[in-house]
Amino acid sequence: MEQEAERVPALLQKIKTLHSAFSPTERRVMDYISANPEQVIYLSVAELAERSKVSDAAVIRACRRLGVSGYQELKVSLAQDLVSPLQRIHEEIKPDDTSAAVLDKIFRGVAYTLKYTHDTVNLQELERAVAAIQQANRVAVFGLGNSHAIAIDLQHKLMRLGIHATAYTDNHMQAIEASYLTERDVVFAISHSGSSRDIVDSVRLARAGGAQVISLTNIGRSPLSRESDIALHTASQETKYHIVALSSRIAQMALVDTIYTILALHRQNSVEGFDRLEKALGQKKY
Repeated sequence: MEQEAERVPALLQKIKTLHSAFSPTERRVMDYISANPEQVIYLSVAELAERSKVSDAAVIRACRRLGVSGYQELKVSLAQDLVSPLQRIHEEIKPDDTSAAVLDKIFRGVAYTLKYTHDTVNLQELERAVAAIQQANRVAVFGLGNSHAIAIDLQHKLMRLGIHATAYTDNHMQAIEASYLTERDVVFAISHSGSSRDIVDSVRLARAGGAQVISLTNIGRSPLSRESDIALHTASQETKYHIVALSSRIAQMALVDTIYTILALHRQNSVEGFDRLEKALGQKKY
């Protein structure tokens, strides 16, 4: 039987077919994608723009010329072309893995992400974030989709400390809240990719009113981190194959818990408040 020709991923084939129709700037983006498809799945829009030597807007225009709605859809399509469905669940898991092997690989992946995040945390930025929250009149926490749970967790922890915090997990509510924030307020914006258009738009609204912005994204340049006064980062590579990233969420929760604990240490003079809280919560249990 004749050997089957190597399959060219559909998206890369489309880039090749439409190559002459792209502008010179768009061609630079597409040439980089064609030459480095595995790397592109990891990159934010800002990082791809930097490597292609074009603007962020040029990357978005190139994506739309290709027939996708934006850069995130391009990455998802590329990942679907390059890897198997099983790889999209976890890059190291194999069809014949036992339950014990899956357990080991998942936990090792989480442990790696936590260690890598710990080693790359900028302590100065962490302390600036704590100080900004401590001094804020109110804290608006923005998180959509996969970041929803992290936003709610941060709201819960800040409220336990007596800090006026509200999580907004709907894009319209984020825009409404952002429109009324002032220089006395803080936005804590959570987005693993840092490329959520709704989050970035709301952050820009908040900054226009003078609010200080803290972001929590994956490591690397992104539209959200560029719009932030204080940028915190996790370090997870899970975006290679899928968007619903377990390790990144755990790393985000670890950073949120770190911020909560440091704030609690700073607010030790509020012992009476803690006592009232524990008594109130204690009445909710049998």
